[in-house]
Amino acid sequence: MPMMVQASTDEAPGLLELIEYRRANDLDRWDEWWEGVYRIVTGPSPEHGTLMTHLSVLLLPKAKHAGLHVASGGLNVGVDKFDARVPDIGVFRPGTERTSPAFLATAELVVEILSPGEKAGEKLPFYAAYGVREYLEIDLRTKAVRLLVNRAGSWEPVDASSVLDLTVTETETVVADALA
Repeated sequence: MPMMVQASTDEAPGLLELIEYRRANDLDRWDEWWEGVYRIVTGPSPEHGTLMTHLSVLLLPKAKHAGLHVASGGLNVGVDKFDARVPDIGVFRPGTERTSPAFLATAELVVEILSPGEKAGEKLPFYAAYGVREYLEIDLRTKAVRLLVNRAGSWEPVDASSVLDLTVTETETVVADALA
């Protein structure tokens, strides 16, 4: 069972120092800000990382063909120190607006591989607010794949991406191979 801790820096001496230590030592790579609340996130499990690698191999030539970039192993979307998420993989246009040097204002497609205890679709309102066009979610435990398109802030399931030449069936095959 995952442990949840919420604390005010006034009540938890050393918390700000811990956050700064994580930043200074590049340990905050997966950490996120959820409307001002800092979430410390561990790195991926070996299975999670293996799946990210397989998906990156699938997505890279498709993105290149579409004139897009792929960032695997973490990509910042949102506003640093306020509201930002770190999808496992992000597909974005060259020259995408940034909210700061390391944070994109949006992405064309994000891939979220659910970690144990993570709720399906939990990040969808955030991605809709930041204008992300498509969301590919994979449940590591069940190997379920779903692709959603953002239509004016509402997410609808689709069988194929309009961003990349990619189908849910093709993604399911890669997931099955990676996790075999």
